[in-house]
Amino acid sequence: MTDHTPFTGRAAGARVSVRRAARLPGATRLPLGAALLVSAGVVLSSVTTAAWAQATSADSAATTSTTQAQQQDKTLPSVKVAAKRDPSTDNATISAGALGTRTQVDTPFSTNVKTSEDAKDLMANTANDLFKYDPSVTVVGDNATAENSVFSVRGLQIDMLNGVKVDAQSFPSWDTDLPLEPFEQVQLLKGLSGFMYGFGSPGGIVNYVVKRPTDTPYRSVSVGYQSAGVFSEKLDVGGRFGNDDRFGYRFNLVNEEGNTAEANGHLRRQVASVALDFRITPDLVWSMDAFYQKRKTTGTLFAMYFGSGVGIPDASTISHNLTQPQNYYETEMASFGTGLDYRINDNWHASVKYRFAKENRYNSDSLLYVYDNAGDYSNTLYAALTRYFYSNVDAMVEGRFDTGSVKHDVVLGAGYQTQTSVYDNSTGWNDGYSLGIGNLYSSTLLTNDEVHIGENMYRQSYTTQAALYASDTVDLTSRLSVLLGVRYTQFRETSYNTDYSVSAGYSASPVTPTVAVMYKTDPYSTVYASYVESLQQGGAAGNTNVNYGETFGPLKSKQYEVGFKTDHQKWGANLALFRVDQGYEYTNSQNVYVQSGKKRYTGVDASGWVQVANDWRFLGGVMWLNAKAVDVDDTTIEGKRVYATPRFTATGRIEYNPSYLRQLTLAFGGKYVGNMAVDAANTQFTPAYTLYDVSGKYETRIAGKDVTFRAGINNLFNRRYWTSAYGYYVLPGATRTAVASATLQF
Repeated sequence: MTDHTPFTGRAAGARVSVRRAARLPGATRLPLGAALLVSAGVVLSSVTTAAWAQATSADSAATTSTTQAQQQDKTLPSVKVAAKRDPSTDNATISAGALGTRTQVDTPFSTNVKTSEDAKDLMANTANDLFKYDPSVTVVGDNATAENSVFSVRGLQIDMLNGVKVDAQSFPSWDTDLPLEPFEQVQLLKGLSGFMYGFGSPGGIVNYVVKRPTDTPYRSVSVGYQSAGVFSEKLDVGGRFGNDDRFGYRFNLVNEEGNTAEANGHLRRQVASVALDFRITPDLVWSMDAFYQKRKTTGTLFAMYFGSGVGIPDASTISHNLTQPQNYYETEMASFGTGLDYRINDNWHASVKYRFAKENRYNSDSLLYVYDNAGDYSNTLYAALTRYFYSNVDAMVEGRFDTGSVKHDVVLGAGYQTQTSVYDNSTGWNDGYSLGIGNLYSSTLLTNDEVHIGENMYRQSYTTQAALYASDTVDLTSRLSVLLGVRYTQFRETSYNTDYSVSAGYSASPVTPTVAVMYKTDPYSTVYASYVESLQQGGAAGNTNVNYGETFGPLKSKQYEVGFKTDHQKWGANLALFRVDQGYEYTNSQNVYVQSGKKRYTGVDASGWVQVANDWRFLGGVMWLNAKAVDVDDTTIEGKRVYATPRFTATGRIEYNPSYLRQLTLAFGGKYVGNMAVDAANTQFTPAYTLYDVSGKYETRIAGKDVTFRAGINNLFNRRYWTSAYGYYVLPGATRTAVASATLQF
């Protein structure tokens, strides 16, 4: 289900689609702040449950009355009009790969969609910001303190090579962040995606939907500020021209630069994007798009690694200045896409599309190895250039037909993609440069004159995927439907040595099915049960492992999910019970990176929202997660909690849009994240934390033009906390940050 936009300041009584919040009982003892979030979720649960009892009849018809008016001497009688509500117009659609495009309430999977307006209202810079109030999402790294922003879903991290899509096609996002400005939506599909998208981590899919030309002229100029001195300027222009408005355009330009709130932090970012289309005929449309981003930050770390027997200290006690002058991180990405869209008739539609994308990644950042409880560490700087090239072509046909009283919604398609990784074979990549010794509780200047980024590049791996897929959603009755889908993939992966000889190769031709049953309890609600299988590329031992460089074959995952989703006019909810079994890769007690046994994730993911009167909206959610190792060879790992997985999270947000001043919207929100194991053996843990945010929006008109002012503070109370990822790595979270912007639309 989607998290719709916050209040938009429209007149009282106008519908504002906003969502996500919920309730779930939790027996864990929590800090006061977290307890308040959970209490809000429980209260919200009571309200939404009561609303459910009456909502179906209330939502099934909308009634309006005309006022009496006089024209000359004649009085018109009152007219009462009743119109049945069409739920399909209320739900944001989601691109589900091989399932085609569907409304969220009609998919048997957990989803969350954010629009470009959501991004503005949340003052979001990355997908981390967009989904921060989703209880299933946990931050793994933030680009304010680390290389990039990345998150996990239900304890499973998003795959940065296969889990990020642009218009449902693969895009390289290795340790980088896609800009939000060129995109109209960011869609999160939770869980396995083997049938929909092919190989990929079971964490989920993040799909960025490109902004397309607008049917009416659109002009928007924004200026922004972020503490401690980052200023931005943004331009968004769209429209149509030519005979019958057959040609469309959309342009976005972004410039952002200044000192960040982090010690030694500086950001510079430029973005340019264009989307064009040509309506060749009323039924045939050609489209293309391209975008480019260059982003460079200073004051960031690669990671922190605490040695065996070393405890994780309180994040508030360590120095805020652990980076060095030679630390920086830079990414450059570009993409081009084109396609044809053909409406065959009212029931059938066909499309073909192609996308090329590349990423250059320059890292000159440090790994801090903390080797004692006094906080002493060795600083190793890794300086390297890596490159990624992706190419995708996809063809799809979607259609509807009936066999007697049974209705079919079918999708047939084929796709082919290549993925090339090019690595730097230099000292800076393989061994790194020693900067010296420092301490977590003090600031020490460390440098090495030998640090440089080499360009001794070689093709490290080449991967191809060729796929055929088909699905049929069978409507057995007006309420009951069954989804059957299957994907056949020919997967080939080849790894190379620095002398271009083949070091390893793997090929597989898996068939990945999906099966789901859906039952419409009313036009706006669905109960579902689904089963999905997926494969993902195997990992490789890192430079801290004794078997550094060893690579592994693909991992298989299975997902079982039962859920309920609903979207009514004044309330909405999403509840999912899930289990995911995934092959396990971890560092064992001998510091060897191995592939053994499986990780089992079992949990409940619940969220919802409710509008109270015309002024207040409450959103919230909870996730309970039991993630443990099963059937592994290492007895010190068996049965232990999977690293980087919280047992419990809770979110809450209150939005206030006063009836006496509809132009103003105020919001206050928070998120609690439970403690997480840092290593597979559970000898180290990061403590739980709670973060709060506050924001406001004011809409007005100046000189006849729409102007919107926004401002807010993230991490309001400046909580210092740790994030955990990959096993053995931790990173400090982002500090308190003030943000503000002004947007002129004309």
